[in-house]
Amino acid sequence: MTHAPDDQSTMPGGDNPYVGPRNFEDNERERRLFFGRDREGADLLSLVLAERLVLFYAPSGAGKSSLLNARLFPGLRSEGFTILGRARAGGQLPDGIALENVANVYAFNVLRDIDRGQTPFAELAAQRLPDYLAAHPADADHPDRILVIDQFEEIVTTYPSQWEKREEFFRQINQALSDDPHLWIVLILREDYIAELDPYARLVPGRLRVRYRMQYMGYQAALEAVKQPAALEGRPFDDGVAETLVNNLRQMAGQQTDSEQALGEYIEPVQLQVVCLQLWENLRDQPGASITLADVENLARGAGLGEFVNHALAGFYEQVIAGVLAAQPGAISERELRDWFSNVLITRDGTRNLIYQSETETGGMPNAIVLELERRFLLRAETRTGGRWVELVHDRLVRPIQTANQQWRGQQPLIMAAEMWTTTRDPAQLLAGAQLAEAQA
Repeated sequence: MTHAPDDQSTMPGGDNPYVGPRNFEDNERERRLFFGRDREGADLLSLVLAERLVLFYAPSGAGKSSLLNARLFPGLRSEGFTILGRARAGGQLPDGIALENVANVYAFNVLRDIDRGQTPFAELAAQRLPDYLAAHPADADHPDRILVIDQFEEIVTTYPSQWEKREEFFRQINQALSDDPHLWIVLILREDYIAELDPYARLVPGRLRVRYRMQYMGYQAALEAVKQPAALEGRPFDDGVAETLVNNLRQMAGQQTDSEQALGEYIEPVQLQVVCLQLWENLRDQPGASITLADVENLARGAGLGEFVNHALAGFYEQVIAGVLAAQPGAISERELRDWFSNVLITRDGTRNLIYQSETETGGMPNAIVLELERRFLLRAETRTGGRWVELVHDRLVRPIQTANQQWRGQQPLIMAAEMWTTTRDPAQLLAGAQLAEAQA
């Protein structure tokens, strides 16, 4: 996952109250700065307290992890629960553990996460979830405990050769709940994988009917997420500025009436945090008791709030590109990655393109790269009849990406020369001698 800039120094009014392109963490300060999701947090907590097995799902990038960290976990602790851990059923096996020696790879991964190194991996590899929990009973003074299994879509997306072990893992969940009346389990996954769980629903209590769905942020929630952190840190938004910013973030590409840009129903929380973090950082040395429209327009060199939002989102895109290339060294060149965004993910009309994902690639891009881009909240995927499809997370990113890629290409003389040659086929434009040697180097 990408992280906010390391330099989050102060501005008049205090520290930066926005987290940028990462999840909110489970600490006092970030819980205090988490706004716009109070209803969802209260609803989810109430449901989990009432039901011992809950399925929590949402679109990719809607903020599931932030809601867990800032609202659900603190709420559970206040109710006296012990949180066993935030485990995952997928993941790479540790060195020295072969897949054929693991009784159930999904159970092993969960146990590894909640065991925290207390038991040798070779022993965990042979254990079942209910047996492990029985051997590690809860504190008698605090008997209620909860296991959260995050990214539960990994039960169907990882270890395809182990498909026969999936049913057994659901049976282990069922037995663990049956054996321990003080055990709660929450399964968290992306909503496009809900249907993949249907064959296993009969194996667990309630047939997975107890569910909570979280959507992207609506307009009023987004306003709260923009306004309240700034007000808490002592530099509130002037009337109308936050409203203009939120409306800009929900603009729909290619959907314009005669008088104004059409506005969508929802706002991407990650984009909101990216823009607000950069706004606060850029204003930190500027005097003022509030954030005014003039402040924002000055930062955008007089081009208006829309251009400032474009600049912030372009910076986020550049950060993700750099992070993906560093995470997958040698897998793809920067030119190929940028061209994929410009020519595949974005249509000639300047709208998002929906790309089918095959077993190994997505529109010509290796799936390892695509998954990195999803993990960093630049892409999202959904499962439809006939397969899995990938697209940009929001229309609002189209123009910033196009601008960033155009500026990057303008700084690459070899690319510019190659494009000119492709157009003119003028031999005089071919490189030779020292120029050719330098280009090859």
